Amino acid sequence: MPLTNFHLNSNNELWRRLNQQLPLEFAVPMFFFQKDSLVESMIYQLKYKGQQEIGTFLGNWMGSYLKESNIFSEIDGVIPVPLHPKRFKKRGYNQVSCFSKALADKLEVPFVEDYVYRNKNTKQFARFVKSNRWEEVKDAFSVNFESKHEGRHWLLVDDVITTGATLVSCGKTILKQSKGRLSIVTLATRLS
Repeated sequence: MPLTNFHLNSNNELWRRLNQQLPLEFAVPMFFFQKDSLVESMIYQLKYKGQQEIGTFLGNWMGSYLKESNIFSEIDGVIPVPLHPKRFKKRGYNQVSCFSKALADKLEVPFVEDYVYRNKNTKQFARFVKSNRWEEVKDAFSVNFESKHEGRHWLLVDDVITTGATLVSCGKTILKQSKGRLSIVTLATRLS
């Protein structure tokens, strides 16, 4: 498996790239994403075939690494990047939630699914040129002001990061409201 081991280096390539757009404490992908790979197959099964146990397994695995490295010892809660309600209804689940919940359990912090929501039904990014993704997710997220969770350091979780547009948009929304700190974990990254 093409593990990144970015949890061992806070000044890693992904952090440097995303930190230009969004102030981050840490940015840690679990795997490098490659076309026609086992990682791509696992994420496809998780995302489109209902194999949520893959997310739980990978969340437990990644959570153990993160717990050992101690870089996320000050996390106050784990937030999965939300799906729009229409996409959630169609799919029946958020593929990032099971991974996020397992991470939260391993890190012994709250799993916070109701703090941020997607208010714009964005198109699937596989159909977009990379440069258009930023415009598609602009203002796509809002904070739920009725949420009872408070945090000084949130861990935002997504499945695959390509351009970073979704995470940056969602992260900015969280930071604007919470005025705290933010870190990111993803299942995989494309760093090309």
